[in-house]
Amino acid sequence: MTVVAFAEKNKAAAQIASILGDGEVDKISVEGLPAYEFKWKGEEWLVMGLSGHIMNYDFPEQYNKWSEVNPGTLLGVDPEKFVTRAEYATAIKKLAKRADKIILACDYDREGENIGFEAKTLAEEVTDVPVARARFSALSPKEVRKAFESPVDPDHNLAMAAETRQILDLKMGAAFTRFVTLSVREKARTKDILSIGPCQTPTCGFVYEREKAIRAFKAKDFWKITAIFGAKGGDFEGTHRAGNIHDKEKAAEIFKRLKGAKEGFVVKKTVKEAKTSPPNPLNTTEFLKRASKFLGISPEVALEVAEQLYLAGFTSYPRTETNKYADDFDFKTLLFDFARQKEYKPFAESILSAPIVPKNGDKDAHDHPPIHPIRVAAKGEISAAVTIPHAAEVYDLIARHFLANLMPAAVFEKTHLHLQVREEPFDSSGTVLKDAGWLEVYPFENKKDKLLPFVEEKEKVDVKKLSNTKSKTSPPKKLTEAELLTLMDKHGIGTKATAPTHIETNKKRGYFETKGKTVSILDTGFTLMDGLSLTVPILVRPDIRAKIEALIQEVEDGKKEFEAALAEGTALIKEMYAQLEANKKELTSNIAGTIKDEAALEDKKNYIGTCKACGHVLRIVQTDTGRFVGCTGYPDCRNSFPLPKTGALTVLRSKECKKGGAAVLKVGNKYNWAVGIGPCFKCELEKECYPPETVGPCPECDGSMFLISFKDSRFLGCTKRCGYTHSVPKTGKLTLLDKTCETCGWKLFRLKEEEKPELDFCVNRRCPEGRKYWKQAGSRTEPRDQAKVAAASSVPAPKVRAGRTPEAKSTPETRSMPRKAESPASGRVSKLSSTASRRKESK
Repeated sequence: MTVVAFAEKNKAAAQIASILGDGEVDKISVEGLPAYEFKWKGEEWLVMGLSGHIMNYDFPEQYNKWSEVNPGTLLGVDPEKFVTRAEYATAIKKLAKRADKIILACDYDREGENIGFEAKTLAEEVTDVPVARARFSALSPKEVRKAFESPVDPDHNLAMAAETRQILDLKMGAAFTRFVTLSVREKARTKDILSIGPCQTPTCGFVYEREKAIRAFKAKDFWKITAIFGAKGGDFEGTHRAGNIHDKEKAAEIFKRLKGAKEGFVVKKTVKEAKTSPPNPLNTTEFLKRASKFLGISPEVALEVAEQLYLAGFTSYPRTETNKYADDFDFKTLLFDFARQKEYKPFAESILSAPIVPKNGDKDAHDHPPIHPIRVAAKGEISAAVTIPHAAEVYDLIARHFLANLMPAAVFEKTHLHLQVREEPFDSSGTVLKDAGWLEVYPFENKKDKLLPFVEEKEKVDVKKLSNTKSKTSPPKKLTEAELLTLMDKHGIGTKATAPTHIETNKKRGYFETKGKTVSILDTGFTLMDGLSLTVPILVRPDIRAKIEALIQEVEDGKKEFEAALAEGTALIKEMYAQLEANKKELTSNIAGTIKDEAALEDKKNYIGTCKACGHVLRIVQTDTGRFVGCTGYPDCRNSFPLPKTGALTVLRSKECKKGGAAVLKVGNKYNWAVGIGPCFKCELEKECYPPETVGPCPECDGSMFLISFKDSRFLGCTKRCGYTHSVPKTGKLTLLDKTCETCGWKLFRLKEEEKPELDFCVNRRCPEGRKYWKQAGSRTEPRDQAKVAAASSVPAPKVRAGRTPEAKSTPETRSMPRKAESPASGRVSKLSSTASRRKESK
């Protein structure tokens, strides 16, 4: 007689063959895939491992062209199941033809049963031999032999529960993803697919809600009054019983009453003993939370490591909802094994010295026992057998959790002191660990003692320091992966096996990311969740998914037929889809607008700022007929502003328009332009916005000297336009420095000429230091054209920046700008001849 068995993976098949064949196994190839041949109990055996699911549901080909099919149509179409791994299908049929009996030996859970049924369906195409099921929770010799000696009937309901999930998830995911993606593409240029998933979306919704709370948070000031007390045994801190005081005056009043106090006394002392029980046995969700919290490992990686430890025969099956041990669980055999391992020996011996009473939870799903080690191994052995990162760490966590679960409670002594200082109440608390109990084997829980010195009631204590500290309330913290798993478990999002997958899917879609142990939503995820929550909130919330999960569970429990569950689930999905269609305009406007915003924000060259009318982004828009500043909220928002027709535009990020312009632009190298206001040279606030960088005080009036540059000349002029000018070197790169002349107080210049060293000097001819420079340099004065001097009196003062010589160029804008009324002093300038000007500057 020939028996053919199908395991879920090749590694499991190899383990089963090794156990049943007592090591005498022949490895053969079937269609290029490994299988194992051996004899057991006088029968010929063939065991082959599959590759997870080898079949999958999809819509018929005519429904796969997005642009040609209304997404809502998919909700009324029955998907078809296709073979996705042809080589496995062929191998299954080939082995089935040789079989007198077939045993399904996949993982014993919903998906494992379904994978086994895929093999069963394919085998039944070529044979009608009996099919049985081997169930085991660990790949230990004892469990495997027991499972194959007493196989049971395959669980049709369990397999159909998985089918229900697959079909409903496909319908919702495909219809909703296509609808949202195609709708947004009508309004925004994007190639991205906006993925909507029945579990993926509510999972992202939890992260979105926390981020929204963080963004909406407004910090409030509070004051906290603390004291440092001194006693014979040492110093300790106490806090005023008012706690966080949000009224500044109230805090100041209390502190005023305390000011100058030198002593207080202990009004009451309370000492209580408290016990902390060991944790419950590990089910999948608790294991994933603790792996994330204590080891910093993502849920998906932790589950994969646990899976490999199971396949290697170190731990039990990692997908379980049970957190209590069966009454007949054999603890002693496993503990004797632990007692032979140096690292765990003292804890195992301690447990064996007393009656064994595990700390059990309250859930028995009748599927698998809690996750626990099935044999003891050193770190080196584990790392050699399971060659993926974190294997030894995960095994150690599982082993220590198992031992902690069998140890006594930890005992703490908690002390509370009620003190008084000038009738004001203070509190101080401390904790001492008296008996470590289970914490001795569990270093992950860090219980630090906060010790108090020994004091008695009515005893006086010194007041060494009093503080009234101002602080701010803190925003909610970002979710950790452990907290996210807790929320998913609480609201029925996914299963113990699929929860890590939903988290990982959101990461791959670019909706959120993990940084350390925390989860942060990304712009795309926030945009999508924000749009959905404003228009179809039922999609983001977990309510509908929880109802669908309940339907799936009813199929598993045999309380509802497969077809009935599909009909009910499809009706729920259609209800949500109707809301999606009804709110299409609002949804797509919100998401498309934000996508445009993100694109505009990335375009640093053309990004202007935020539109005050709608909150979207303002950016420079170039068209065939010209250019302007427009809003990404168009066409809903038509806010726009004109721009100069010519000249390169540069956004001056550091400049802010005092009249409320959206931004300030530099037009060519000529002038500035405030968006929504106009050219800055026409604004009365120009000099306030662009004060000239002055060299020093004017020798003739109370003005200041600043550098005026033209294309072919440069000189110093007075900010008050008194007519006094001063020459500077005609050639070379001229830079105004922050250093000043110690004699006259004018700022120094630095001159850099070709083939000459840099020179720092004072330019002031009325200063002894300045005269030294001019004497060495020779006469470098240049004639002053009356028109240029007059223009200098009205042209906006250019600003000299370190390392660059500015140029003030004559432009159509400066030539046509209105001239301001001349003062008597400036009027005197227009009457000066160039000779008189030179005479005055050298005076």
